[in-house]
Amino acid sequence: MTPIHPLALLSATPEEALKPPQPLNELQLALVNLRFGMFIHFSPATYLDLPDQLMPDHAPPQQGKDGILGNADDLSPALVNPAKLDCGQWADVAKSAQMQFGVLTTKHHDGFSMWPSKYSSYTVAQGCKRDIVGEFASAFRRRGLKVGFYYSIRDRTRRISGDAQGGGVSPGKVQFIKNQLTELLSNYGEILYIVFDGWGNVWHESPTFSQIHYSEIHDHIKSIQPNCLILNHSRIRFVSDVPQLELRAGMALPTGGDWPAVGGNTLQDTWFWRKNYPSSPLRSADWIVNQNLVPDNKRNVVFQLNCAPNRDGLMDDNVVSRMAEVGKAWVRPEPLKIVPDSWKNWPVPSSLHYFSGKDIAQGKPVRVSPNQKVNSAGPLVDGNPDTSVDLDSPGTWLEIDLEKSYSVAGIHIWNRSPAHNIMLEQGFIFLSEMPFNSDDPVILQKQPHIASVSISEPPGYPTPYAIGAPGRYLRIVSTSGSPVGIGEIEVFASTT
Repeated sequence: MTPIHPLALLSATPEEALKPPQPLNELQLALVNLRFGMFIHFSPATYLDLPDQLMPDHAPPQQGKDGILGNADDLSPALVNPAKLDCGQWADVAKSAQMQFGVLTTKHHDGFSMWPSKYSSYTVAQGCKRDIVGEFASAFRRRGLKVGFYYSIRDRTRRISGDAQGGGVSPGKVQFIKNQLTELLSNYGEILYIVFDGWGNVWHESPTFSQIHYSEIHDHIKSIQPNCLILNHSRIRFVSDVPQLELRAGMALPTGGDWPAVGGNTLQDTWFWRKNYPSSPLRSADWIVNQNLVPDNKRNVVFQLNCAPNRDGLMDDNVVSRMAEVGKAWVRPEPLKIVPDSWKNWPVPSSLHYFSGKDIAQGKPVRVSPNQKVNSAGPLVDGNPDTSVDLDSPGTWLEIDLEKSYSVAGIHIWNRSPAHNIMLEQGFIFLSEMPFNSDDPVILQKQPHIASVSISEPPGYPTPYAIGAPGRYLRIVSTSGSPVGIGEIEVFASTT
């Protein structure tokens, strides 16, 4: 293969015309029918052979939470030097497994851009002088495979973080993210989806959705490519067009959730290549096909398998063989033809109607069910959705005393994290002018003087719930039987 060299970004002509805007449900259906795709983690971490204890942060040795000795950009860009890079080989391996698309890490938490971004000095332009994103997109598209991108909001080089120690968030940093997304969406043809990481998570010191609003990034992407789906490592519909489940980290859809989703796991032990991988055991073809592809597809989950290229920029021989084995073993299911009812009315920022005015719950007394061990429930009403309270189960509830009766228009619930499994998933909101006389939600539902609203899926950032009733005592009850983490409860009185 003749490499694309030197750099060709920003002057490149997209290889296909962008399609007219399509309804979200149609885009979700088309994605689910792809069934199987390749995830490709390739970055400076490929060249570091990170020990296990550092893999969660994907940080260079002696960096990270427990021993910060420098910034990610202390690593020379020349470190990423895939001398035999052949993205066409990656695409051939994907096709041999009957995969329909590939997703490349364009920028991981270290901040190194795998394309020559003009907004960064820590890119391939300062190193190998090959546009790896461009070569990947061209190679996959030439073989009839669709193209997707991974992008980390958390950025150690640019110091974009959810906390001050890691650099925090500023308007300029948000603009940097939007500028880079503009490059990725303007110069590489039609993009199937962008999956975000390091945003709203409980790890990597990620910025939260109250620091960088989902709606701002959503609207920016759709203004460039309306059909580009937005994915997050999230079990919450309100911050993605399609949830991205990190299956390797134990993420799963909420119980009974029949949604379009993408689930990611690894062929090797970790996301990034290591020296021992050419001779290390891989996931078996049976594990890939019968324990993942088949059951996931039945639930409308696309299986995305990470295959890590080596330092030369090639898939190892054992990966090539295993993927060919998978392609022979798997029988692609018939396409889904009708959009399930549970996908309809998917929440997007423009469809959410938030309440305005003073939060009458802020600073008010809060108590939790007696079986919970909580030092203080105050963070639920402290005006900061980035603080949270975690409650065990079963029998979990929390209650806010508004100290007098109001005509309550509605409330906002901020969940703790979109990625973590500790979240409010199902339950009820109860409002009463008198103290509650039972802890049983079934009994409370039957009492005529108590207003009730059901919660049927994890709230987002935030999710509004209309109530329209008078009351002083607000109780939120979890009925999922799982631990609960909530960031903030906001309550708004009617203005008339």
